[in-house]
Amino acid sequence: MNKIITVIIFTVVVSFFSIKDSAADKTEEYLDCLKTDKFRHNGTDYTNEKYSPLRLNKDLEKIDNVYDYDFNLLSDTEESLRGIERKIVLRRIFDLITVDAKTNTEKHIAVLKFLQESSYHNPYLQPIYQDKTMVYDPLVLLELNEMRCGQVARIAVDIFKSVGYDARLVQLGGHVIAEVFYDDSWHYFDADVFGNGMSVIVEDGKIPSVVELSANPYLIDSLPSIFEAQAFTDLSCTSIPYLSYNYFNIRSYKPNSVLYYNKIATKEQEQNKLYGWNYYVKIKDNERVLYDAEPFYQPSAVNIKDVSINKNKNGSKKVHIEWTPAIDKDNDLLGYKVYISNKSRGWDRKTWKPEMYENLFEEPPYEICLTQKETFVDMQVLDSDRYYITIMPYDAHGESVGRKLYFMSDEVKI
Repeated sequence: MNKIITVIIFTVVVSFFSIKDSAADKTEEYLDCLKTDKFRHNGTDYTNEKYSPLRLNKDLEKIDNVYDYDFNLLSDTEESLRGIERKIVLRRIFDLITVDAKTNTEKHIAVLKFLQESSYHNPYLQPIYQDKTMVYDPLVLLELNEMRCGQVARIAVDIFKSVGYDARLVQLGGHVIAEVFYDDSWHYFDADVFGNGMSVIVEDGKIPSVVELSANPYLIDSLPSIFEAQAFTDLSCTSIPYLSYNYFNIRSYKPNSVLYYNKIATKEQEQNKLYGWNYYVKIKDNERVLYDAEPFYQPSAVNIKDVSINKNKNGSKKVHIEWTPAIDKDNDLLGYKVYISNKSRGWDRKTWKPEMYENLFEEPPYEICLTQKETFVDMQVLDSDRYYITIMPYDAHGESVGRKLYFMSDEVKI
């Protein structure tokens, strides 16, 4: 009997260490192949057919953008990552993307830019299980690259926690972001609606906390928001609120939703499919300042509908350009900026490639920049040159907070 018990114990111990060795081997194998540029590339490949909702073989109007997903892809991705130690991989990712960062703020921005590039906010689909449980496993999400605000915010928390920072979720009005603690204060972190490492910076190069930002709520409106949507969506038909509405307008909040979420999962509890995100505590935020007012709206993009060219005898061209009016729901549209240059701005929705990503957040180059209240412009240009033209509407609220970039038209070449 004692021999039988001894054999059983020995078998269990051997099996335990075999499993541990197998997990270590799989983790090391994954780390050997880890390329953060792969996540960045895939997360900005907005027009790739692999992200098309039509892959579900459903009509668009029949797709539930909350509970429908490619469940076979999700299952295959989970299986490929089974046994890999998430925290070890998250530490390596942090080390790789912050290798050139010297300060905590620089590390913050490096992680921010990485996640802004690696997370594609698919307007039709989000990773979710068939039991209607959200996918929160950080490696599964990074491999899928599709995610919404609450998912990418959780990855941020998990990455920072993996290397010893304190981090938490912040519930806003219909939006979820993260906060990271360093240099004796909290710092807001939004990797979903902004891009290219952009964040509000205040005095001494500091990224403020949510509470600090709420004292000056319109600062957030100085940043270009949901610009990646320009790569796959026609933005000429809608005028959306500036992000100060979701951040700090009380009308966007549900009752009792001014909250922080602190993850409290142990290492063992993080072994479940939710990576421990079912273990958390809610903390009421009594310091956040909320305002109550009508939201400001961003002007929509415009479509260039007519370009006519007449050649003059003196070696010049007379060019007429006409575009659709921008929609601006709060009626503070000031006009349009017409950018004219011999150089392309470097991106276009119709020919989008991930390599164009950073150009999306740059003001178009120009030799001439005209400001127009009308929806047309007539100009003389040299016949021998090639010109690239972009139309960008702008409004009073955006200008009052220092906004530089608004939704742009497609680029026209003449």
